[in-house]
Amino acid sequence: MKVSPLSPIGIFDSGIGGLLIAKEIKMRMPNENFIYFGDTGNMPYGDKSKEFIIENSMKIASFLYKKKCKALVIACNSMTSNSLNAIHQKFHRKILIFNVIDPIVKNQVFLSSKRIGIIATPSTIRSNFYIKKIKKYYHHLDVVQISTPLLAPMIEKGLKIKKNVIKNYLNHFKSIDTLLLACTHYLFLKQEIDKFYHGKVHLINIQKIVVQEIKKKLDEEKLLCIHPNCNSKYPIFYTSSSIPTFFEKKVKILFGRKVFIKTHVFNSS
Repeated sequence: MKVSPLSPIGIFDSGIGGLLIAKEIKMRMPNENFIYFGDTGNMPYGDKSKEFIIENSMKIASFLYKKKCKALVIACNSMTSNSLNAIHQKFHRKILIFNVIDPIVKNQVFLSSKRIGIIATPSTIRSNFYIKKIKKYYHHLDVVQISTPLLAPMIEKGLKIKKNVIKNYLNHFKSIDTLLLACTHYLFLKQEIDKFYHGKVHLINIQKIVVQEIKKKLDEEKLLCIHPNCNSKYPIFYTSSSIPTFFEKKVKILFGRKVFIKTHVFNSS
């Protein structure tokens, strides 16, 4: 399949979490087109089995590959930690593949840290993906991770999350100097979490680090769109269920009203 700098970037997540990665891409690479897929019909992924996550992630990756995307961005920690190997095995010779975990753990952001906390979905915690990756690069780090199963579904539905819910989770951490929000949905809570710690715990700038890596690699592969694209289209967003009201609302807040939101439901296998 022939791709060029004008080809779109494919981004996918279990729902709205990856929208903030897409927004960062649009800010830092304004000439790029992208296609976004939110698997809203199967959200949340945190309570799903590894087999289920792999199967559905592969369906979405194949869908975006057929749309002639020049790169895949797995903008979901649960998908990355459970299905990255399967996706990489099938597509790495065909298309560039990015995720939201490797750029973070390879970044030097942890060098000055001593004790970090990780909050993530149950499926990400079960995979132990972060622990393995972090310990590979940072032997000195003391890493504590907890599962926060209520957060992503509440964020996806647009529910107001009370301070005591956040407090009950974060109180599990003692004397951490850095916190990793290991679910892109949680990025919507960054301000509230920062307030909880009164700015004294460093919150990793996930969007910036991930998108810097994407931009660098696209440039190296001569696939970065550096000129205004005369064939530019408005972003296209797909959901795997009837379009949820809150998903549509978030998309229009982040990207403006001139967007296309469509439904694509995969056939049962």
